[in-house]
Amino acid sequence: MDQQTQEAVAKWKTHRYKPNHLPFTEAVNSLLTETPLITLTRSAIRSNEWNVCHANTSTPAVMTFAGVFAEAEPYDSGNLVIGENEVPPGLNEVRITRFAGFKAAYSYAIETYHDKDIWDLQHTLDELAKETRGFNTAQQPRLEWQNGETQGWRFYIRVPMFLPYQGRGEKPKAPRHLHTWVKQAHERTRAYRANPNRPQVRAIEDGELRDIAQCTPSRLEYGDVVGLIFTVVYTETPANWSPVYMLTNIIRVMHANRDAYPLAASEEFDDVGVDDGKLSIAAVAPCKLPCVHSSPGL
Repeated sequence: MDQQTQEAVAKWKTHRYKPNHLPFTEAVNSLLTETPLITLTRSAIRSNEWNVCHANTSTPAVMTFAGVFAEAEPYDSGNLVIGENEVPPGLNEVRITRFAGFKAAYSYAIETYHDKDIWDLQHTLDELAKETRGFNTAQQPRLEWQNGETQGWRFYIRVPMFLPYQGRGEKPKAPRHLHTWVKQAHERTRAYRANPNRPQVRAIEDGELRDIAQCTPSRLEYGDVVGLIFTVVYTETPANWSPVYMLTNIIRVMHANRDAYPLAASEEFDDVGVDDGKLSIAAVAPCKLPCVHSSPGL
């Protein structure tokens, strides 16, 4: 990794876009001290889900991180393709799903060839899960995918496009801002509902934080330095357990250094939340814990 990219990644790993945000590195490393900043708390809504929360609270910790962007599936429709519609360019056909369900996701990846911090941090977070009383009482194994035993060259964040629905009465309609295919899939099933918090893709341009569609280029490119905002949920299934990174924002904070990250290299590897918008790209002083979310998506 070149020095310019390395310095940018290091800077944005510690950035707080809002006072209640917690840098992922700081949060996880605190677990190795006598004053941990986070804990794992069972969801009050779904008993098989556990939220990473601020210590001594039931408030999910909104965390920040940064890395070098590698690839993404279509921002609005992920790996979902309804019916006989044409497959979007760049979407691996092996990944395609045509129905609402657990396979449908919004997918983003960061390079970890030079920077493996996120693998080490996830390992420490997994240890917290293992040590949490009441978690995984069935003693199921950790999901093998991205379990850290083999640290790949890319780390994938896949945000569920649909969430299980167990409500009574008429199911609410999908939010209007979602892609037509997502809304169609939502209407065709009773078991799932569309996740209203699709990750927002943004960029810093001319000193302002904007929707990436308003920027040049209007897409993330291989080698861009990106900031991430997310919460983490651990899920238990009858077969295994694993963390899910609920990404709400991915933000281009620096354009790629093309000398270090030529676009041709982006083709070398294959992989077999709505908020109020008030993020700060200037330094933000942290709030005192416990923090209260100022919006559901952040």
